[in-house]
Amino acid sequence: MRTRDLATFGESDTEALKITDIIYQARGVANAQMVITPAGNVLIDTGLPQQADRLVAQLRAVSDAPITHLIVSHAHADHYGAHDSFVDDDTQIIAHAEFPEVQEALYELFPFQMPRNRLFFPDHVPELPRMALGLAKKMYPVIEPDVLVDGTYKFEVGGIEFEVIATPGAEGPDSVSVWLPQHKVLFTGDLFGHMFPMWPNITTIRGERHRFVMPYVESLNKVLELEPEIIVPSHFYPVTDKEEIREGVTRIRDAVFYVHDAVVKGMNEDKDVYTLMREIKLPPELQVSEGHGKVSWGVRSIWEGYVGWFQMKSATEMYPVPVSDVYPDLVTAAGGADVVAKLAQRKLAEGNPVEALHLSEVALDAAPENQAALRAELSAYEKLLEESNDENHYEVFRLRELIRETRAELGMVERTTHGPH
Repeated sequence: MRTRDLATFGESDTEALKITDIIYQARGVANAQMVITPAGNVLIDTGLPQQADRLVAQLRAVSDAPITHLIVSHAHADHYGAHDSFVDDDTQIIAHAEFPEVQEALYELFPFQMPRNRLFFPDHVPELPRMALGLAKKMYPVIEPDVLVDGTYKFEVGGIEFEVIATPGAEGPDSVSVWLPQHKVLFTGDLFGHMFPMWPNITTIRGERHRFVMPYVESLNKVLELEPEIIVPSHFYPVTDKEEIREGVTRIRDAVFYVHDAVVKGMNEDKDVYTLMREIKLPPELQVSEGHGKVSWGVRSIWEGYVGWFQMKSATEMYPVPVSDVYPDLVTAAGGADVVAKLAQRKLAEGNPVEALHLSEVALDAAPENQAALRAELSAYEKLLEESNDENHYEVFRLRELIRETRAELGMVERTTHGPH
């Protein structure tokens, strides 16, 4: 499975998936899980509001008893956006103690983040002009939890024991998991991301609050201590093999810890962050999917999580003057944009597409319509997409969008230069 497969996941389902005699799941971009008890039902996550009718119908077909509790795994709208369709005034809503702050930050940055979210999730984020985003923000789902959890919160419904456990890390500081000790089932939200096992998406391209790895390691240790026999993520499928769960969680934990220690060691050896991004690789026994996050991105996230973005490599870091401000001067000194574009093509031929991209960006900053630089830029994007092996969702979607934009820009420049045929 890949992140992009979430767009159509569950669409062909005609009924909720039965996981155990008391646990059912309605599947969509994000899943809604319901635990059936004689005294009412407990819901873990709700799915998207756009899919609410289908998800509610499937779970209500299993049991139309009241929802006594809604537990929200974290403050991403695909996990709680359909709450109005499930709950009533008597439903107790439970979330992490950090949930309100994270939800508020996402709400405040709605106009900034929605265009980015659309790039990566075009099937479920509407395309809106920038001027309409302020109005759309008012429609963003917001909830006020009744219970905030920092540690473990226990309750019982109809003889079933529930433990809501703070498990921060992979998707932010506000993650909780739900443990059914009598049944050895753990609902994990996005603790493991979309695929299991996978490298965590510590920093997202679309932009979100920093996610620290050591709390995540601690959360994974909590899972190992519980020894679950079934884990039920809020994306894709449950995992029902106890040994597969143990091995997968252990491998994720050890992979994250390995990279963390390698970054700290490299920092203490005065290696710069780009060197570490190139050098640090997971050993074969710790390989996990990089379909959602990438190890190299994790390296930079760990670095900046400890010391921020100052690298102490240049005094210019202290001032609001980006290096791009002198690109036109560099292009003039080099003899023009065509000269720089030619150098970019040579870098590409030597197998260095990122260096080629740097050079083409320098040329295009000085001469935005330079065809040679546009072609070099396009070739660099295409090479990077080829080298991506179609694995990481964000890298692939970002490169595809850049390729579309560059092709369109190049076509426009060519039409302007040569006129209609």
